[in-house]
Parts: sequence; C-alpha cells; structure tokens
Amino acid sequence: MNKLVAVLALCCALNSALAASAPSRQLWVSLPPAEQQALAPLQAQWNSFPEKQQHNLRYVAQHYPKLSPIEKQRFQSRLVIWAKLTPAQRDAAREKYRAFSQLSEEKREQVKLVFKQQQALKAQQALQAQQAAAASAVITPPVSAPAATQP
Repeated sequence: MNKLVAVLALCCALNSALAASAPSRQLWVSLPPAEQQALAPLQAQWNSFPEKQQHNLRYVAQHYPKLSPIEKQRFQSRLVIWAKLTPAQRDAAREKYRAFSQLSEEKREQVKLVFKQQQALKAQQALQAQQAAAASAVITPPVSAPAATQP
C-alpha cells in the first residue's frame, strides 16, 4: 500500500512539473504590449492557435524590437502570409526550408539566383499585362461621318 501511495505521489508530482514547464495558452489580451505590437497581424486568430504555435510565435516576437523598420515591416507582412496558410502548406514550407538549409552554400546561392530571376520575370510579365490593359482601355473618339450636303 505504501508503494502505491508513493507511485501515485510521484505521478502527481511529475504531472504538475510537466504542466508547469509546458507553454500555457495565452489569450490575446494577456500578451504584453510589445508582443501584441509584433504579432498584430495575428490578433484575430491568436486565441484559436494551439499552445505550441503561440509559444513559438511569442519566442520569435521577442526579437521584433531589435529589428530595423524595414525588417519589422517584412516580419509583419510574412506573418500575414503565414497566418493564411493551411497547416499542410505550413508543413510543406517548413520542409522546403529544411531542405534548403541542408544545401551547400554554393547550391543555396544558385537557388537564390534562380528565384530572383523568376521573381523578375513575373514582375516584368505583370507590368506588361498592366500596360496592355491600359493600352486597350484607351478610348479613341468616334470618327464622325462627313456632314451631309444639301443640294
């Protein structure tokens, strides 16, 4: 009987220790203002995120105050994009990142160059499409018929 009590006490102690060390789910209103500022694009979805995701985002948000204004803007725009991804899309993005990080430095530079070239081509195609749309939208005045002459 004493062994059973000791085992139960140990289980309870371990359970409370694990609960204390696990990241706790936080409501948006309980976040510090600095974290709210960094994570502002996620405000509407925050309370529905799992604990682990909240913990990871809060960890990343700790670096936000140290970023330059341009880096802060990039951080928040990427948060918006990330928040719109499905869990499957997020997993795929993580896998691509892992694969990319395992490439040699030379291969990473090659991949970056190809990506930049693709982005430039897309931008050029978008500009051409915009210009074509603008050119077709130009309205030419109707040609008026010559005035009829009376005999």
